[in-house]
Amino acid sequence: MKNMISTDFADLITGFLTEYLPLQRCYAKNTILSYRDTLKLFLKFLYEVKGISPNAFYVKDFKRELIIEFLEWYRQNGASISAANQRLAAIKSFSEYAQFENIESIALLQNISGIKAKKALPKEVSFMSTAQVSKLINKPDINNNTGFRHRLILTLLYDSGCRVQELCDITLADVAINATSTVRLHGKGNKYRTIVIADETGNLIQNYIQRYIPNPIGTYPLITNRYHQKIDRDGVAYIIKKYARIIRNEDPSFPEYIHCHTFRHSKAMHMLEAGINIIYIRDFLGHEDISTTMVYVRADNRLKNEAINKLSPKLTGDSNLPDWNKDKDLVRFLNSLK
Repeated sequence: MKNMISTDFADLITGFLTEYLPLQRCYAKNTILSYRDTLKLFLKFLYEVKGISPNAFYVKDFKRELIIEFLEWYRQNGASISAANQRLAAIKSFSEYAQFENIESIALLQNISGIKAKKALPKEVSFMSTAQVSKLINKPDINNNTGFRHRLILTLLYDSGCRVQELCDITLADVAINATSTVRLHGKGNKYRTIVIADETGNLIQNYIQRYIPNPIGTYPLITNRYHQKIDRDGVAYIIKKYARIIRNEDPSFPEYIHCHTFRHSKAMHMLEAGINIIYIRDFLGHEDISTTMVYVRADNRLKNEAINKLSPKLTGDSNLPDWNKDKDLVRFLNSLK
């Protein structure tokens, strides 16, 4: 059997994903997976659109025009501008790494670093009302193991305002049920934050552990799937869609699209509506930059503006308003005023 010799481009990808990102930059696993998926998409584009096998692609072929064409292909296949910008950021990071490892191609690679991201329109924040959140959280039947577990998932997603991966990564050691119950979340950038949760949520967790985890060990995941393995993001998304679909069949006014992040958005909006300081909300959500949190302030201002407009006087039309241009004497008088 003939041995395959890897290309310089393949060697760079291997070093980027297995050494540079995890060991030198200390990036979290999910961030590395996101970068990996970007490079997989690029290789798919090469094969399906350009007819180029990964075994025949070299650094000298990694050109600015090709990256721009890839991003356009990605957007034409349904990706949003912001999603394409995230892919571009990953490619730029890989290009900057490649410049040091393959210095003879530095001029070529610097052209890729100069590609500008497209401006995306501000995203609308989708969130549920407190009544809708309550209806969704209380839908699972807690009289059986599956329903109890699903209730816990939905409750924690909202009450802690966590990201879905943060929920999946919670272990028993991360939960403290005391006079003030808390949960420790493993967030982006390999950073941890501790969140205070409601007493009812703490009681729910405690009852769940007592009933369904007979031999609790600190490293054991709090949330598992039906096979008693750590739940993943797809599993959580399936559970949300399941109960949202049931409620929507009963109540057509219920939001059509509920995703994992909707709980996080809803918690932030409800905290803002309750008058909680935006700085605390930033820390609660684990945002590094306050500008990320300000999206909720803009959404809240939009809602208030819509409410004010609804309260404004209703004008029936301007057909009866006087035409001052016809009153020449009055117009002449007004113009004479200095």
